[in-house]
Amino acid sequence: MQFFTSHRSWLPIGILGLWCFFAVFGTLLPLNPNHIELSKILVSPSGGEALLGYDDLGRSIWDRLVVGARTSFFVAFWVVSISVVLGTIIGVVSAYIGGVWDMVIVRVMDIFLAFPGILLAIALAGILGPGISNVVIALSVVGWVGYARLSRAQVLSIKNREHVQAAIALGSSPRFIVMKHLIPLIMAPLIVEATFGVAGVVIGEAGLSYLGLGVQPPAASWGSMIRDGADYLLVAPHMVLAPGIALMLVVLAVNLLGDRLRDYLDVRSRSD
Repeated sequence: MQFFTSHRSWLPIGILGLWCFFAVFGTLLPLNPNHIELSKILVSPSGGEALLGYDDLGRSIWDRLVVGARTSFFVAFWVVSISVVLGTIIGVVSAYIGGVWDMVIVRVMDIFLAFPGILLAIALAGILGPGISNVVIALSVVGWVGYARLSRAQVLSIKNREHVQAAIALGSSPRFIVMKHLIPLIMAPLIVEATFGVAGVVIGEAGLSYLGLGVQPPAASWGSMIRDGADYLLVAPHMVLAPGIALMLVVLAVNLLGDRLRDYLDVRSRSD
């Protein structure tokens, strides 16, 4: 409870709360992100209807920004969920079994880490083709490695502790030992890693959409909005500033919340 009531957590929680609200309940709002009004092409932000202005086709940037929040939230939720589950299973099993299996898994992770993550995601998205589901697959294939390395390292450090050896001596099954004695002890670092992973996925999705490998027109994404506004940066900077600032605020909030969560879960640095 102290984590949520701390003044240092209010701002990032507020920003992420708005992001989640628009992502989940944005469909209930009176939005029309694909409505074209030729008379409002490149209209700058002002009071009233033009809250954030209009783009090069006369579409409301505010409406498309809200829809883009849903896109980034959807991708971040599924990519992080898949990556955490898959990476944790692989890392825990690899460390617990050891031997040849562990050596093979480590070499596979080394191969993945030999390539820059975003470049590998671009290559996979290019092979699979554009589309939000393919973006989820591409980013998940890249994202599981970090969680596998972390969970493997954590299990290696605790699998020889007394309570684990006692469970083995009592005849507990490997599945019971993993689920009851290993995974609960490594959840804290995995949760912290997942919070930082959300920021990376949001940037990755925006980058793929910017390159035309994400959601396709007329669907809205913050990355595609920045790409569309790049050609009009001098005459209509609001087309880039609105999605760019939204992207910056979400990533900054996730990182700040991740730092705060890491400090809170670290009993060595917690003062209360």
